[in-house]
Amino acid sequence: MMPAAMGSRAVPSLRPVGEPEARQVLVVDDHVTFAEVLARRLDAEPGIDAFFATSIEQARRAIVEGRGVDLLLLDIGPADSDGIRFVHEVLSRNPQMRVVAITANEDESHVVEAVRAGISGWVPKNEPLECLLSVVRGALNGETWIPPRLLTWVVAELTSSQDDGTDDDLLATLTAREREVLNCLSFGMNRDDIAQHLYLSRNTIRTHIQNVLVKLRIHSTLAAVALAKRAGMGYLDSRDQH
Repeated sequence: MMPAAMGSRAVPSLRPVGEPEARQVLVVDDHVTFAEVLARRLDAEPGIDAFFATSIEQARRAIVEGRGVDLLLLDIGPADSDGIRFVHEVLSRNPQMRVVAITANEDESHVVEAVRAGISGWVPKNEPLECLLSVVRGALNGETWIPPRLLTWVVAELTSSQDDGTDDDLLATLTAREREVLNCLSFGMNRDDIAQHLYLSRNTIRTHIQNVLVKLRIHSTLAAVALAKRAGMGYLDSRDQH
């Protein structure tokens, strides 16, 4: 199926019984050619149906109309407060949705604002297409990606944020196993590492991480790690080593 502009998308083709339903990706960029070409390229990926909008208002309408968007690929420009507000808006209404920012913006402070808003990825437009595709796949699986050159700084900024007194209350809602998973994330483990460490399946770890995000009222593992580090988590006791 080829992506189409808003209001003229083709009816999806029927899928064989048992084949997983494709994930819906909405590309939002005011450069029409860029938005269309990127949507077409994503649509060619197995398991992804992509379409595009050229304004936040068009994107808002598509989401409100119930197009079942799983991931929003949103262009965020310099000093783009409208884009950040839109991220807040869509995630407050659709907490399971993932948002990846694609941007030519080099202002590092905007990365922190976007992560606080709930993005799952920040991809500069000069990154190779393969990087963007990898980030999209990861975000659909609940992962977060920030350029390595920015990651340490972003985590430090988030960790140094003043606690308004709610961190301990939110952490208290986690089960013992969820705290274990969060602690492993804070230690720097990926999902495969955590699954091996705790002798659990990767799908089980994914479920625990999703539960952690819901209970902590945040939308990315990066924000969860920052919260946990503020609370002094992020170490492995020798008793935890298997």
